[in-house]
Amino acid sequence: MLCVKTGHGPSARTLPRVFPIRFAAGQQNVAFLNSVFWVGLSMSVNSASASDYTPQLKQLMQQVGLNSFAALSRATGLSRRQISGLRQGKIQELRLRQALQLSRTLEITLSVLVATFASAESVELLRRDERNRSIEDTSLHAQQKSITQPVDLQQMRLQQALESLKQEYQHLHTQLQDQQIHLWQEYQRSTLQVLESLLLQWPTVAYAARKNPEAPAIKILPLLQPLDQLLASWGIVPIGEVGTEIAYDPQWHQLMPTAGQATVLGDQVRVRYVGYRQGEQLLYRAKVSSI
Repeated sequence: MLCVKTGHGPSARTLPRVFPIRFAAGQQNVAFLNSVFWVGLSMSVNSASASDYTPQLKQLMQQVGLNSFAALSRATGLSRRQISGLRQGKIQELRLRQALQLSRTLEITLSVLVATFASAESVELLRRDERNRSIEDTSLHAQQKSITQPVDLQQMRLQQALESLKQEYQHLHTQLQDQQIHLWQEYQRSTLQVLESLLLQWPTVAYAARKNPEAPAIKILPLLQPLDQLLASWGIVPIGEVGTEIAYDPQWHQLMPTAGQATVLGDQVRVRYVGYRQGEQLLYRAKVSSI
């Protein structure tokens, strides 16, 4: 196992050397760098009083074949000023991308890099920054919560109002439909009352006219066909046909007074005047006589 020696003098310590872990290139992220720093800090690799990290940097450079700070600058893209800051334990001044590039060049993990080159001053700065970020995050969360709650309440009220409007619309729509049906049925009833005599008498007159083709009434039969069409469009159908024999049913038939024995359900009768029904609703009973 290869090792990395950190520190100098009596406080120098030897750590396992970790070969590079490939990190995806990312944008500047100080929060992530801070979290990596705390991992490195837990490894206790630095003396709090250390201020010159040049020996540690040179040892790491030699292990990867870099013999000068200029060669390190070319390999990592760091400026001379940034390398100077690194030698003073100011790793927190590097961007995340630069720190990642440096750890790959030196063939150590980012956590070891941070732990090796973080001074006591850097530790305090990063701790302070971490506390400030925690306070800012808490304050931001409280502000977002205070904004979100009124919005949620307003949205709930709007939803309730919308649901109430939908119910009111459905009620009015149903009420309007019922009213339209009622008005239409009332119009049909009033029209039938006006035409009642014609409806009840005309089929009998037409039956007599057909029996006597020479009668003048035969000529006006075609003129009343629109009336039959109107009744059919309203769903009104005749009960029986004048002159035909049918089985007596008191629900649909009205027995005309005649001499003789009583007529009961099922007896054959003759239709004298037609009746009318609309669906299962009785409008007029057909008048029948016993045979």
